[in-house]
Amino acid sequence: MKKITNTLLFVALGYVAPLMGAPALLLHYKALLLMAGATAIFLTQPTLHLEEAREEQQRDRNSVFLILLLSLASAAAPVIDWAYWHPERHHDPAFIGGLLTMIAGIGLRAWSINVLGTAFTPTVQISQEQQLVQEGPYSMVRHPSYLGALLALIGGAIVLESWIGLVLCCCFMGMAYAIRIRLEEKALVEAFGQQYITYQEKTARLIPYIW
Repeated sequence: MKKITNTLLFVALGYVAPLMGAPALLLHYKALLLMAGATAIFLTQPTLHLEEAREEQQRDRNSVFLILLLSLASAAAPVIDWAYWHPERHHDPAFIGGLLTMIAGIGLRAWSINVLGTAFTPTVQISQEQQLVQEGPYSMVRHPSYLGALLALIGGAIVLESWIGLVLCCCFMGMAYAIRIRLEEKALVEAFGQQYITYQEKTARLIPYIW
């Protein structure tokens, strides 16, 4: 029930609220597509509980809330740009490319969460029995679930052909993930030592061959 509540809240704030000034677009197929994508992401990831966030605050540094806040901004910015400046803009290549990017991102995130299993948590935390996973998507980048979420948001902006929204999304999520990855990798080095350092030397953080 908590997961459904969180999902509905994100969809309401990220997509429905920005369209309140253009209610006719609430049932537009592009808006519904983005809402469905956000729902798929939330329903395939562990639920965030406030108790967990408080318990892990020292290690997480509230980065989970930063990611949520900037994810909302990254979802809403393209919607606002599209709805109030160019709702009629449509080119099939952009729509298809954006849709495929969204699907790839959602799939990558779901795959990453599944491979990590119970070790995947909304906040930064490492359990004593946790093993370092380097298989599947983790053989390509160290944080594939973040890459998946980023691709899903980028795909949504492309579907709407919101180039301003696309730039804002990359800036917002780039900042959020840079902070989160720094905190997470510090904890992972502390937990796994040289094993994780060796893993860092073989893989990129988020974008293969770039960063």
